[in-house]
Amino acid sequence: MNLASGGNHAQDILLRLEEVLEGCIPDILGVSVGPGSFTGLRIGLSTAKGLSEGWNRPLWGLDNLAAMAKTWQDLYPRTETAVLCALDARKQKFYGGLYLGSRVLIPGRDWSAERWRAEVAAVWNGPVAVSGYQGHLLALQWSSLPEFWESFPLDDWTVSLLDQLDSVSKHSQPLTEHSGPVYLRLSEAQELQSRTGN
Repeated sequence: MNLASGGNHAQDILLRLEEVLEGCIPDILGVSVGPGSFTGLRIGLSTAKGLSEGWNRPLWGLDNLAAMAKTWQDLYPRTETAVLCALDARKQKFYGGLYLGSRVLIPGRDWSAERWRAEVAAVWNGPVAVSGYQGHLLALQWSSLPEFWESFPLDDWTVSLLDQLDSVSKHSQPLTEHSGPVYLRLSEAQELQSRTGN
């Protein structure tokens, strides 16, 4: 379930799951482990861990950016176009990753729009699709896109998350009780602590 709740995940997630599942209990569970907002990842992961434990079902961690890239590649099968998937990370930065087919050219990072532009240009000189959940917001940060770059909106990558769940459930271990989200930066509390030395 790809839940766009307008910031009310804690209130909406269990009600929406109940609607979608209609009383059924899935055989396996998957949850995005990032990147994403601290609060959203914690709510999703804690809810999924609780359901996994309560239903006695295995839980696998899923990669949002890879699922977005796969969705873009399925919608626009261009073998020589790299896709830059992005999410607004606030503080004038974007979580993102650069993919070319199944290759990861730049793994998940937390960079400014200008740094994304420079880093992508340093590793790839072909066409680039700026996409992902909020790729259009990244593209808007630039006065113009570089030559051969295009912006493509992407609203739903649920099918690719399900494909990823199918694959990882066959080829890797489920999350453990100590597994956590993938954070690409320090939390505000950690930043404050590092600045003050407390």
